[in-house]
Amino acid sequence: MVTYDQALSVILEHCSPLEAKHRPLLEAVGQVLAEDAYCDADIPQTDRARLDGYAVRANDIHGAHPANPVLLRVIATVRAGSMLKRPVRPGTAVRIMTGSMLPEGADCVVPFEETDEPAEKNGPNPANPATVRIFAAHEAGANIGPAGSSARKGSLVVAKGSVIGPAQVSALSALGRRGVTCIRRPLVAIITTGDELVEVGRPLSPGQAYNSNAGAVAALVAFFGGVPRILGIARDKESSLQAKLRRAMSADAIITTGGVSKGDYDIVRLLLARIGEVLFSRIAMGPGASAAFAVVDAPARRGTPARIPVFALSGPPTGALVNCETLVRPGLLKMRGFRDTRHPVVEAEALDSIVRKMPKAFVRWTRLIRTDGRYRVVLNPPEGMGSLAHMASANSLTIIPEGAVVRAGDKVEVLPLDWMGVHSLMQG
Repeated sequence: MVTYDQALSVILEHCSPLEAKHRPLLEAVGQVLAEDAYCDADIPQTDRARLDGYAVRANDIHGAHPANPVLLRVIATVRAGSMLKRPVRPGTAVRIMTGSMLPEGADCVVPFEETDEPAEKNGPNPANPATVRIFAAHEAGANIGPAGSSARKGSLVVAKGSVIGPAQVSALSALGRRGVTCIRRPLVAIITTGDELVEVGRPLSPGQAYNSNAGAVAALVAFFGGVPRILGIARDKESSLQAKLRRAMSADAIITTGGVSKGDYDIVRLLLARIGEVLFSRIAMGPGASAAFAVVDAPARRGTPARIPVFALSGPPTGALVNCETLVRPGLLKMRGFRDTRHPVVEAEALDSIVRKMPKAFVRWTRLIRTDGRYRVVLNPPEGMGSLAHMASANSLTIIPEGAVVRAGDKVEVLPLDWMGVHSLMQG
């Protein structure tokens, strides 16, 4: 039996980043960039207006004030994407829109709000003014985005190892990238085991149970960035499990649920030891203490033998999902190229107590509450609530260390379940 930290170390040692592939930019969202992205040219390539206003010479508006406005002649209007060939000479101004190239001769931009431009207009100025009154002075360079202010030619814009999200898509698009090279998503084969299991939607006989783990594990694999492939139910005999495992050998990782305890028909670890190497077979943390981790040899890929990590999870749904969150998640993140695979943790004040000392670390499904910027956590389910309803209503996991006693008011470390979504925290 290994501790949770020891199990995590073994998993991370045997899960390696997958190879990189070129993908269209939007299809790469959520993946890890496998190359540094540099800028090929200054962005912007010329000085540009940072706001709507008038491009003028700073010397012409020196001393301008609402009580002493400066009158300039308007010679043109310029919009983003167009270039004005006429220069701004002394005593003149150009109406300019946000993002437009700064005309030659101008060295600052006065916002419309500091001129006699109609304050309530919506769209073009119907008056097409021939002159403008300027009510404020500005220094040279005011309200101008200089060439290269967004990125200089040759500069690093998005670093290798970055997770591609909206900001990275914006930056890479600004570089003109239609696609990027990124670490591909792992294909994960999912096998549930047990003679008692029935696929959801079919009638149940006495002693049977629905195969709830397959969909739940697949949902978490997808959330963690993998591509789930459900292979169905393996019955409690070697031939059935062997057939499923053979089909799983084309995947990058395999997850099984059930069949890893000490019963007569728990054959998953036995079979994994025959075709590979079981690296640990129990962890000192429950629920899900019977989880195992193995590596098996897959058929050669591109001439290179591959070792596939196998997460053999507990059968009961609560244990299987705890195993997924605490063991599978970091392994898949490592395969996806994430540098930091640690689970987010917050410190919270316990709102109730756990006074029974556990013989091993124990994971609680808990309810995390944020009030006035502080976290509090409800450790125990409401009286009479069953384990399935309690699990479905939880938004966090709290690991109670071996032998620990937690009393109301104590500080505990809580793992928020980010797959619950941004609105999962109860507001006090």
